[in-house]
Amino acid sequence: MEPKDILAISGKPGLYKVLNTTHRNIVVEPLGEGKRTAVPATARVSSFEDISIFTYEEDLPLAEVLNRIHDHLKGESAPDAKTSHAELREFVTSVLPDLDQERVYHSDLKKLCTWYNVLNGFSMLPFGAGSDDDVAEEVEAEADTAEASNEAEQA
Repeated sequence: MEPKDILAISGKPGLYKVLNTTHRNIVVEPLGEGKRTAVPATARVSSFEDISIFTYEEDLPLAEVLNRIHDHLKGESAPDAKTSHAELREFVTSVLPDLDQERVYHSDLKKLCTWYNVLNGFSMLPFGAGSDDDVAEEVEAEADTAEASNEAEQA
């Protein structure tokens, strides 16, 4: 699953997977549940692709930050969101040494750790790694395309 397919919806707990978008609604499904919901297009919805974390150098995309946490922890769980402020900040700073200490709030750190644990619990990390099935499907699709173009050239 790509970061663009994962949403955080303001006022609703948890993370959501995008199933479909229409002119008026976004059809989503909470991760881990099979219950589909329509969210109005006017709701404050943030795609993981659009979220970034402030650092002193540049803003890092959330997907990259989550991948760094995954590499740092070697797939283990991050600290719980109820962990003290100092411990959360120390943990995130160990992963991102150039974290902007003034612009990243405690609530941001809590969300980051919570989101990481949810995604890691569903084996959705690291982003961009692609499973073997996905790679096999891509190779198969490329082979079919090449075969079709060869047949078209011969005709």
